[in-house]
Amino acid sequence: MKENLHIHLDPMGGISGDMFIAAMIDADPSLKTLAKSISSKIIKDIELTIKKSSINHISGTKFSVKLLTKRHNHHRSFNDIKKIIEKSFLEEKIKDISINIFHELAIAESQIHGVSIKKVSFHEIGAWDSIIDNIIAAAIIHNFASKHQITWSCSPIPLGKGNIKTAHGLLAMPALATSILLKNIPVIDDGIEGERTTPTGAAILSVIKPLPDIASANKRTLSILKQGIGIGNKDLKTIPNILRVLIFKEAKNTIKNTLNEVISEINFDIDDQSPEDLALSLDSIAKEKGVLDIIQNPILGKKGRVSINIKILCRVEKTNKIIELVFNETNTIGLRHSIIGRFILNREINKISYFNIKSTLKPSGKITKKVESNDLKNYSYKNRISIKSKIEKK
Repeated sequence: MKENLHIHLDPMGGISGDMFIAAMIDADPSLKTLAKSISSKIIKDIELTIKKSSINHISGTKFSVKLLTKRHNHHRSFNDIKKIIEKSFLEEKIKDISINIFHELAIAESQIHGVSIKKVSFHEIGAWDSIIDNIIAAAIIHNFASKHQITWSCSPIPLGKGNIKTAHGLLAMPALATSILLKNIPVIDDGIEGERTTPTGAAILSVIKPLPDIASANKRTLSILKQGIGIGNKDLKTIPNILRVLIFKEAKNTIKNTLNEVISEINFDIDDQSPEDLALSLDSIAKEKGVLDIIQNPILGKKGRVSINIKILCRVEKTNKIIELVFNETNTIGLRHSIIGRFILNREINKISYFNIKSTLKPSGKITKKVESNDLKNYSYKNRISIKSKIEKK
């Protein structure tokens, strides 16, 4: 059975094909041998440089490809590159992923130029160094997928600012192809100048289809297995041009009969909504699918006003929907959100007569049973008796 691993990309400086490869090799140095083996199956007269380096006092790995002879090294069509890959001695799965990366790039270029994919001509991306970058990236993706059950996530992608020289002239960043490839992937404009995400980096993301954060990709509690730093070639002045990779494994639960998981906590304060109105609002939120619990506590807020602190626990994947509901249903104009871990005892519910009985197995092996409070409430209301009077009669 394959081990579950989760890989998170943190493009604080950006992402490109060489940065992706460098970060993955930095996290798992055994991939260095794989990279050299893969490149030799494509073209002989190139030199791979994989070396430890540092930027802004941060240590990592740098990756580069150099062509040693004067070969034709630009303006290849998608079909040309596809034939190069198909005729190589690579594994079929690596071929498929490599072609898929170039296919994503070709789709973007075809939209930009208004031509069919067959007529797309790559310029910088058609050079041997870019071809090797994409194929090695594909081999690394396949290497992990063949040995583990892999999920991916990625922090918001920096768009970059300024202009970039291309075969079509000076263009604003992000590059046209990059913009198309990043569709539906969360991005951020942090105001920092320079090309932050290359078309190749964006194409890799479009193939692995990462979720936007670690928690949404894996509900289980994780522990960091490895970290890798890939160093790019840009001087961004204010931040290091690095891509960080975090490789996680699922944390083992050492407490018997418990489930270890991650959930969302939404926290906010209310000081300008009547208790009656707030109760109705929270009742509406409580009915939303994914809400686990709502907790209220009186606090002394700013300006000495008595406030109500609201804490909502919910499923991670429902967080955005519930936050939207909070803003629509309550008077709050701001809230706090965090991902937290929790342990819960295994339980099962069996129905006896009118009541649902919750049985809980404790780590000691002891079993406790409890009637659901709503069942007691409904039963007493239906039979026009109080729970207290029923107990006293018995």
